[in-house]
Amino acid sequence: MSLKNHISDSLRLQKAPSPWPRMILCALSVTLPLIAGVLSKEERSSIYGALLGFILILNDHFGPLKQRVVHLLTAFLFLAIAFGLGLLISDTPLLLLPLLFIMAFILGKTKGLGLELERLILFSTFQLLNAALTPHLKGHAFKLFLYAGFSLANYLVCLCIVYLGMKHAPNFQRSKRDELKEAFSRNESHRYAFTLAGVSVCGLLLSNLFHVERGQWMVGTILIVMMPSKTQSFQRSFQRIVGTFTGVVLSTILLYFVKDPVHIIPFAALAAFLAPLGLIKNYWLGNTFIAALIMLFLQFGTPDAHENLGTLRIIDISMGCIIGAIGTVIAFPDSLSRFFRK
Repeated sequence: MSLKNHISDSLRLQKAPSPWPRMILCALSVTLPLIAGVLSKEERSSIYGALLGFILILNDHFGPLKQRVVHLLTAFLFLAIAFGLGLLISDTPLLLLPLLFIMAFILGKTKGLGLELERLILFSTFQLLNAALTPHLKGHAFKLFLYAGFSLANYLVCLCIVYLGMKHAPNFQRSKRDELKEAFSRNESHRYAFTLAGVSVCGLLLSNLFHVERGQWMVGTILIVMMPSKTQSFQRSFQRIVGTFTGVVLSTILLYFVKDPVHIIPFAALAAFLAPLGLIKNYWLGNTFIAALIMLFLQFGTPDAHENLGTLRIIDISMGCIIGAIGTVIAFPDSLSRFFRK
């Protein structure tokens, strides 16, 4: 397949029905914590609650109601533990390296088996990175966990309302224990898992060496774009760069005119509402809304923050994609030899 066809295939939107229950639930789970933050004058802390609500929608498999609630409570527990652990080691960054290696290795072993366990480990790793690499969060730990609890309660209430009002076909998932057993029984994935873990640690070391302001964005991108297939890895890297650039540009234009946190909330709700639709249409489109949502969160909670956060995000994401592509070549060395033969 030619490069033109690869690009066309990467950007093509899929025909899929709109996931209305997921879209509505996503908008509610993001918007209500932000409203609570405005009312309590705690906009900065409420970002964590809104972000956690968005993470919960990505971890919700939309199966039978009881199974969903149990899974969400389990996911919340893992996320809270990872975040708390990150806060504890924020003063000793060297401890983050072995923890990141272990979690990235487990993530590499689970990729390709199903989204439930993979996303649980992925977002737990994100929580660890964010807490460990953002030292000032330690002083606001109580408020953050308070908003996290509110976000979970809000999500479960909204979940029940949406579930009763909009019936949908259950999406049955395998148990996480069965997925984990199968993951570690696969010998063929050892090389990929070790490479993902090693490249992630190298990415973290590089971010420290070059004083990257938000190194978690770069390392998180590596964890996302490195897939167990070289074709998927290169495609995902391209889609993430396109989606991030588009989302940052759109949000930057919007935030040039909209500054008040109250006025930002409707646009954050719209981005959250469209994100699930974008993800099933194409990853780059979903990532466009996610990137815009992240920029809106940053402006909502820290209006006096660095003016070039959009540029920083594009650079960090692009660096993560490049390092991820290098890691893909290491994990699948035949891809490089085929490239030179062509």
